[in-house]
This record gives sequence, structure tokens and C-alpha cells, in this order.
Amino acid sequence: MTDDNTSLRSHRLHDARLAYRRSGTPDGRPTLLLLHGWPQTSWAWRRVMPLLSRDFDVIAPDLPGFGDSSKPESGFDKKTIARRLHDLVEALGVRQVAIVGHDLGGHVAYAYAAQWPDAVSHFVFVESSLPAFGQEEAMDVSRGGSWHFGFNMAGDISESLVSGREFLFVDHFVHRETVGVFDADSISRDDIEVYARALARPGALRCSFSYYRTLPLDRKDNAVWGRSPLQTPCLAIGAQWGYGPASAHTLRRVASNVTERLIDDCGHYVPEERPAEFADAVRQFVLQR
Repeated sequence: MTDDNTSLRSHRLHDARLAYRRSGTPDGRPTLLLLHGWPQTSWAWRRVMPLLSRDFDVIAPDLPGFGDSSKPESGFDKKTIARRLHDLVEALGVRQVAIVGHDLGGHVAYAYAAQWPDAVSHFVFVESSLPAFGQEEAMDVSRGGSWHFGFNMAGDISESLVSGREFLFVDHFVHRETVGVFDADSISRDDIEVYARALARPGALRCSFSYYRTLPLDRKDNAVWGRSPLQTPCLAIGAQWGYGPASAHTLRRVASNVTERLIDDCGHYVPEERPAEFADAVRQFVLQR
């Protein structure tokens, strides 16, 4: 993303500054709020934003603690993160969004939709799960879950072990989670450098890992919100070589109106690996529902 419409901007809210990209024409068009996953930034949407901005007003923030956004000392439970983003959306003059969350961004998107259902027209849940509703299986290494959940939650030792090795760390997860069958260059070395440099900033590793260290708090919040299923139209997007149908299984436990879409020949990072298919799925869902 190199044109002026998708360059980073920032907005100060209370005690934090949130960086974001914005493209498309706001007047009369639906607004999409794109929330990236871990360990990324809004750069994750570089291939998708030009495609979606033809039909939408698109806002893609760096989540609090990531990229060019502020690195707060606390407030990484998804309820609080969602509140910060809701404040940003209102400050930008937007009253309602179609919210799209990938990976941990899906956790935040759910917290947003659960707290302000009238402010969310559509909810797109991408390659994700939720504490209290399926996340625990992905965290259980004895059942094939990933070790990084426990590592990221471990405390100061996590930062100490990764500090200075951010590229190695990000590169591991990208190559572990990306199949590259469809586009082997979907996440290039330069892209990994973008994410690694962002994690190398002061406070960034602490913030990144804090999204995991607050999962027990998120579990409690989700359990309460889950008692009243979302009525918002929802789309669960899974990848053939990623979460597969698991995203839809999770979403159906907390929402009443769920459509499912599986992207073939794709790993976990769907917006980067299969941007055209991803953009088409989001466009059709938001414009036709």
C-alpha cells in the first residue's frame, strides 16, 4: 500500500494514540473496520484494502500496542481494546461498521460486537476461536494445540528470549502457518521485516504478549456475553490448511445467524495469501445481507 489514501494516520484518544489506515469513499458507503491478528499490524491488509475500497470506506488500525499505535501499560483484555477502537470509530465520525477480525483480531471484533451490537451491521470472523468457546483446544499442546499460547503468557521470560530475535520469531510463525501453494510470495521477507521491526519497538513485545496474558479475563467476559447470542449477521471464514471449519464451530456457539466460507489452498493468513477470494467473500456478505 503506497498511495496517500492508505498511508498511516493517527488519532489521540484519552491516554492513547491509535494509528490507522483509511481508504475508499465514506459518503454513502458501508464502513469496514479491519482488525489484524498476531503478530502483525495493519500492514496485513495491504493486499485487501485496494480491493475493498472500491465498494467500502475501509478503516484498518494498528491494534493498541502494535505497530505505530501507543504501547499502554495495561488494558489488553479484549473488552478494553474494543472500547478503544469504538472510541476511534466514533471520533472518525462513523456510527456503524461491518467489523472484520482475523486471529486475535477476531477476539477483539467479538468483544466489540457483543458490547455495541447496534453499532455493528455485519461481523466477519476469520481463522479464529474464542476463550470459553473453543480456544482452549487450540491452546492444549497435549491435543495438538500450539505451544505459543503458553510461551506468550509466561511473563518476562518471553520478552527476554525473543528480544533481538524478532525476525526469527515472526518468520517461524509465518512459515509454519502459511502454505504458499497459491502464492509463495504472499508474505515476503520484506513483509516479515515490517512485522519484526514493529515488535522490536520499545514496549511492543510486552504489549503483544499481553494480548495472550489476558485470555483468562477474556474467558470470563465471553462466558457472560455468550449467554445472549449475537443477532448480527455473521460470516466465519476458515482456511483449508488453517483452522478449517473450527472458526464456524466457535462462532455458532455465540451467534444465531452464521454463514460459513472455506478458502481452499490457503493457510492461516487468509488476507495475505488469498486476498482476491477474501475480498470477494467479505464484499458479497456485506452487500448482500
